[in-house]
Amino acid sequence: MTTAALHALNRLSDTAISTDPFPHLVVPDFLPADLYARACAQWPEPAAFGILQAGDLPARHQVPLTESWLARCDGEQAAVWRDVRDCLFNPAIVASMAERFPQVRDKLGWVDAPPVPNMRIIEDHTGHAMLPHTDIEATMFSMLLYMPADSGPPNPQASSLGTALYRPRDPDFRGRGMDRYPRADFELVAQAPYRPNHLLAYAPSDRSFHGVEPVAAPCERRLLIAFAVVETRSPSRRGAV
Repeated sequence: MTTAALHALNRLSDTAISTDPFPHLVVPDFLPADLYARACAQWPEPAAFGILQAGDLPARHQVPLTESWLARCDGEQAAVWRDVRDCLFNPAIVASMAERFPQVRDKLGWVDAPPVPNMRIIEDHTGHAMLPHTDIEATMFSMLLYMPADSGPPNPQASSLGTALYRPRDPDFRGRGMDRYPRADFELVAQAPYRPNHLLAYAPSDRSFHGVEPVAAPCERRLLIAFAVVETRSPSRRGAV
């Protein structure tokens, strides 16, 4: 394990779980400071971003962090983003999340193969919003690393740009996958801090309601999203966690 990956693992392991409105971690200084600065300096050019969900999320621009994209990057950019990727997803991170979250531990017991990463570099622009949802059942855990540009004055909207964490007004309500629900049916409990190098991590369940409050103008919301994705062994297991 690299020094950077060990730093990230220790930060994740040392952070206490918050339970309201569902179990989650908010980890400050997740990446080593020098790696975070290098990643911000190697942020993709605007032409690299595409709208992958045009009909659904037209103000969300994304670069899939895949080997094919890295192969098109220059040497320094590719090296930096590989280092970042390895900090968010490696066997030790999976083991740590399984230790902290029962849902992850349970899923590891009934999947056919180890989880694989699905990572995307994200820019959300004015008008972006996501209604409350819980994430698909195949997601073992989710991590969102906030990466605002660290140059220029602080964004006065920063306090409202973090991922919104919701509680359903009906205490018996349970969600399913990427189904999205009326905002009026939920109470906004908290928003993850949209601050440089802060990580939000959680294990999806039928109560992990989260979303994005509408992004007001002018705005550019930058983050890296990492999902650990699994294939379930049996359809009978669906909805088990």
